[in-house]
Amino acid sequence: MTVTKQAVHVGVRFYRVDGVELVLVPLMHEVASFTRSAGDGYFLVALMGEPGTAYPLDLRSPASYEPAYLEKKFKLDRRGYAYSPEELAAALQEVAADLDEEEVD
Repeated sequence: MTVTKQAVHVGVRFYRVDGVELVLVPLMHEVASFTRSAGDGYFLVALMGEPGTAYPLDLRSPASYEPAYLEKKFKLDRRGYAYSPEELAAALQEVAADLDEEEVD
């Protein structure tokens, strides 16, 4: 058995936007090989309280906010999930705006 490890210290972000709770982990270029080539500019987005709901997204891409895309990638079509694809899309747009503002500062 081969074990490969890449440790990078990053700033994990926690957001609550109108009841949608998210965790964002920035994916750095150095770990792209672990994340299907998602590197700088991508975040691993996880939904708090929703097991198995994490996916790498480029929050600079408008396609990342398409409700149908989010429904598929986060498997939000199953009953019992607290967030609709539309709620998640709106929350991610607010998070992306905050990240843009952070870059300007």
